[in-house]
Amino acid sequence: MNWEAIGAIGEVLGAFAVVITLLYLALQIKYAKAATTDATRLNRVAGIQNAVVAMCTDDGLRTSVNKALNSAEYHLQLAQKLGIEKIDAERVEMYACYWFWTHWGQYASSTSDEDIQELRNLIQTFYRTTYMQVCWETSPAAKPIMDPKFVGFVDDILST
Repeated sequence: MNWEAIGAIGEVLGAFAVVITLLYLALQIKYAKAATTDATRLNRVAGIQNAVVAMCTDDGLRTSVNKALNSAEYHLQLAQKLGIEKIDAERVEMYACYWFWTHWGQYASSTSDEDIQELRNLIQTFYRTTYMQVCWETSPAAKPIMDPKFVGFVDDILST
């Protein structure tokens, strides 16, 4: 074998190595983008959760926000459906919304079948409790503002 043939084989192997490297880098970029998207989504959920916790624990804040949203009638109806006081209905709705956003974050970030099945089992049990079911169906801070894919996912689970 002469040196030209050896050089040609080296060039082919080098080109192949470059292609493999570029494919590997493209795959790494894809995974990094997905991880960044998940981190951003989960940070958004954490921010929403913090706001909801503040509204659950700070009666003045909750009262002010509910006044601004003109939600007194909704909370009176919720209180009546649940057999509790209006202030408790306000807290219960915020608590339910905390879980809706938590589960949306998990749904939107989960990729494994095991994660989705775990979430499916949780929703199947937890969202069928009276207060969660009523809040899911009636709260203006639930289905109307949630991701339609997540709403469909939950509604499909609850319909079975």
